[in-house]
Amino acid sequence: MILFTILLSPFVVGTSTLPFFVNIAEAQTTEETQASAGVNQREPKRLALVVGIDDYPENPLRLPVRDAELITQQLELVGFEVMLIKNPTVGALEEARDLFIEKIQQSGEDVTALFFFAGHAVQFDGHNYLIPANSNIMPAPGQSAREPGKAVFRDRAVDAQRGILDYLNESGASQIIFVLDACRVNPFNPQHRATINVEGNGLAAMNAEPGGPDTFILFAAEPTRVAFDGVDNASNSPFTQAFANAISKPGSTLEAVYRQVYDQVKETTEGRQRPYQEGVLFRFTFREAEVSPELASGQISFTSGEAGVSPEFVSGQTRLLETGLERRQYDVIRDGADLLKQVLETKSINEIQKAAEAGDSESQYLLAIAYHVGQGVATDPKLTAYWLRRSATRGFSRAQFAYGQRLYWGWGEIEPNKAEGFDWWLVAAENANGSAMLEIGDTYRLGREGVPNQDFTQAEKYYNQALSIGHLEAETHLGHLYGMKATTAKKQGDTDAFEQASKKKLVYYQNAADKGSSVAMYELAYMYRYGDYVEVDLPKAIQWYKKSTTAGNSTAAEELANLYADESKTGLGEPQPEEAAKYFRIALELGSETAGVALADLIKKGKVTSKTPDEALNLYEQALANGSLRAASSLSEVYLKGELVEKDLKKAEQYALMALELLAMTEPDSEDAWPLYIRLAAYNLLKLYQEEGLQPAKPELVNKLVAQVGPLDGPMKRFTVPVACGAVTSSFHVYTWDWELDEPPTDAQFNWVKEARGCEVPTDVIESFQKLYKIARENNVSFSELTVYALGQASKKKGASEEEEAGNEQ
Repeated sequence: MILFTILLSPFVVGTSTLPFFVNIAEAQTTEETQASAGVNQREPKRLALVVGIDDYPENPLRLPVRDAELITQQLELVGFEVMLIKNPTVGALEEARDLFIEKIQQSGEDVTALFFFAGHAVQFDGHNYLIPANSNIMPAPGQSAREPGKAVFRDRAVDAQRGILDYLNESGASQIIFVLDACRVNPFNPQHRATINVEGNGLAAMNAEPGGPDTFILFAAEPTRVAFDGVDNASNSPFTQAFANAISKPGSTLEAVYRQVYDQVKETTEGRQRPYQEGVLFRFTFREAEVSPELASGQISFTSGEAGVSPEFVSGQTRLLETGLERRQYDVIRDGADLLKQVLETKSINEIQKAAEAGDSESQYLLAIAYHVGQGVATDPKLTAYWLRRSATRGFSRAQFAYGQRLYWGWGEIEPNKAEGFDWWLVAAENANGSAMLEIGDTYRLGREGVPNQDFTQAEKYYNQALSIGHLEAETHLGHLYGMKATTAKKQGDTDAFEQASKKKLVYYQNAADKGSSVAMYELAYMYRYGDYVEVDLPKAIQWYKKSTTAGNSTAAEELANLYADESKTGLGEPQPEEAAKYFRIALELGSETAGVALADLIKKGKVTSKTPDEALNLYEQALANGSLRAASSLSEVYLKGELVEKDLKKAEQYALMALELLAMTEPDSEDAWPLYIRLAAYNLLKLYQEEGLQPAKPELVNKLVAQVGPLDGPMKRFTVPVACGAVTSSFHVYTWDWELDEPPTDAQFNWVKEARGCEVPTDVIESFQKLYKIARENNVSFSELTVYALGQASKKKGASEEEEAGNEQ
């Protein structure tokens, strides 16, 4: 039998308004979750009792409840079934202990039991007493007091050894882990507030029972030393934060956990606090490593060259490329080109080609990139494919991943081959390429071509493999996965599954954001902006948007700009156009393809001052050069109205016709596919022909334009309808006008919301617009006016309301 005990200083428990009431939350962990989180199913069942107490009116603490919540989250992620208890009285704590012991006894012979405590604890007469809430043992801050007698501790506190550990010894658990993060202050010596190590004021040593289960005991600080409670703005104690980090890492054996906790706490507290362990470092792993030790450590090497390749060239290049082990999301073209440029600073393209021809796999990869981007050689798709494949077949994982990308997505002027591309990802993943693991996981998560069907279990398996080698975006993708699980649970009405999936999503995003993932930061901003599992908090959303932007995320910068520009009630109240322009410009610098048009629109409307007279026009032209349909439509309007430039009807027609041509090349899930952009181009053309008297360059289009646009002076109305975006119900603006096509104009808008935003409009809302359109056509009345009439009184029931006269010129 094995017992592992961890002791945390102060007790922390959620405050209750009822005497002796304690909230005990049991989180069930399924076998699927355990397996996917890197938990070995052959190990014992995992049960934990986590206690946090900060409700000490006479001597309050800040962090213990937060610490208990953090440990609960991390234990659940590694397969523990956790009983969390916040701010219990002595009776409630003993009751929770008894329930926990009963749970262990009912779970069979193979159980790992873990106890974690955060709160006040006091050493008296060689025993460590855990102080419950409302015990009235602690002195008030700033007051010196004599320690109570032994009888007081026995009646109002819980002996950690006799009242917890001995019970676990007799519970039948096969393994026990006991952790104490306690004694952060010496309550009977107010001069000692755990800011320095103090001899004689900490907890006493504890011992496992001889002949009993193997026991591991972990203290936040050495015996007789006080634990550090953290700086004023800390979210958790140094020990708890270190312990949470350690148990979440792949390959987290007891020995590895203790070493990491010791090192991190010592470093964080500048040597003032050093964790301490008692008992046995028995065989137990919180999260299994999913990649072989040889791959994870980089001990497996790939062929780096043959005769004719200089050792200096190969060794220097190998260090640059980190052969075989990818730890971050990898963009084949951008990052490959950057690496090529670095090598070309010391080596010529001829030297690279010579090494490639001699069989060096890394040089073959770099030469393929050179042929793709035209660096030092002329671009050649065939030679790109040739050298990528040669490098891939020689075992270079980046080339394997890149070749898979080329085949799966069809870049390089070839037809996609999903099956073969996916197979190359599998090969790259076997060679420890984290980006390939994430692509495979995404394919299973989304049910993309290449796999039999959508499979969350397989997706989680590959995401965890990427996490096991330290990939920086693995937890971001796990957050995406649990977001989809939460959405599915919500649709099915499974409240418990929704709660568990949402909690894990939040934890994964927080972990990834802490590691620097700009995507995870963006997702957290979204959650706080729209109240996805958390309370709506716009200041916190803005904070995460800014962090994501600083980390290089152009989408975050653009969303922040949109938020500042928002004039509706869902925005900040008062629009801040100059701030919007600032972040649109940042988004442009970060590579956004859509921020330029949005910024140009602000300038055109006179909301912000342009930096140069032609800034807006140049922004439109730059976007059009990149194939932007929206930019073409906007330029058509600019020349039609004479905004920013002199009125020019021929140019207005030219740009509108460009927009129609670009429609055929526009992906349905892109921003440019928003139906009102192409509608604006069609409207401008019809206005040119019917009101401005311009002779059509393409007369055959006129009848189609009439059918698509309807009367130029016809009403256009805007309505707000509910949409379900993942687990969040939000609002969306939909527009109506009178055209001559068979389906209502709302259908295309609802389809775009689904394709481009991944959101769903309720079926009854869609059908309501369709029925109204049918009635309008049958009775030869205005669809827009009928919709206003029909929905005016039913807005609350149907979730749609007319907001304003939208006007025809969008």
